[in-house]
Amino acid sequence: MSNDKEARKAQTKTLFNMLSSDYDSGAGCFAHFGRRLVDVVGINAGARVLDIASGRGAVLFPAAECVGAGGEVVGVDIADAMAHATSEEAVRCGLTARVSVMDAEELTFPDEVFDFVTCGFGIMFFPDQDRGLAQMRRVLNPGGRLALSTWRVAQGADLQPVLKEMGIVPHREPGWITEPDTFEALILRNGFTNINVQMDSMDLRYADAEDVWQTARGTGMRRHLDRLDATQKKQALSLFTERMKPHQRDDGYYLRATALLAVAKSESSLNMHRRLTPN
Repeated sequence: MSNDKEARKAQTKTLFNMLSSDYDSGAGCFAHFGRRLVDVVGINAGARVLDIASGRGAVLFPAAECVGAGGEVVGVDIADAMAHATSEEAVRCGLTARVSVMDAEELTFPDEVFDFVTCGFGIMFFPDQDRGLAQMRRVLNPGGRLALSTWRVAQGADLQPVLKEMGIVPHREPGWITEPDTFEALILRNGFTNINVQMDSMDLRYADAEDVWQTARGTGMRRHLDRLDATQKKQALSLFTERMKPHQRDDGYYLRATALLAVAKSESSLNMHRRLTPN
């Protein structure tokens, strides 16, 4: 693997280790879309599920509730602090799901052992998305189901124009996917069929601009926001307050986040080989 890809993985691990204690601690946006992803893919009782990039359990926990005592949910995350915190929370919640530290592009599971593979808001951080999806297909049973989500409009995105105006432009990962057609094409070329990509939105209420700021610090935007000093933060909040007046009501700001939720079916290796081999 190239040094650039290794560096990106190291940066992702550092970022999410830093976020592990207060990830999605505000409006519960990740938890909402995590449950929606579980709903749309139709995880059933008794199923065996792998959840990749588990974070603080947004997909993992509702999946564990769905499979019940007769099923199994396994989570993996590249950040060891995140994996440890989520496993501890699963114990407190009485769930059998656990999270191990693992690279999604180098899964150590045998072939064809899971009925479902899920990955909520993780694929955009993979340096090699094709490799990651190939690994997901490898560990899925033939006919197994894949469920992925990305952001079309991310939680905290309303802060980005303000930071751009201030000359502090947040760096967007090169793998960020916001268009349904792009998302579908990525999944299709990696051996999946019956692909359906849908948009799902959630209106989030924030008490004030400071609430928006603190919630955004519980996401990947933290690495940008924490670079600002007190004066810059004050300026950013002032600009944000002015821009968000159309979204302000008596009880706070109402801002919309929109996710892309994709579900697909795993194609067997033999069928994929036949489809890709010229006659």
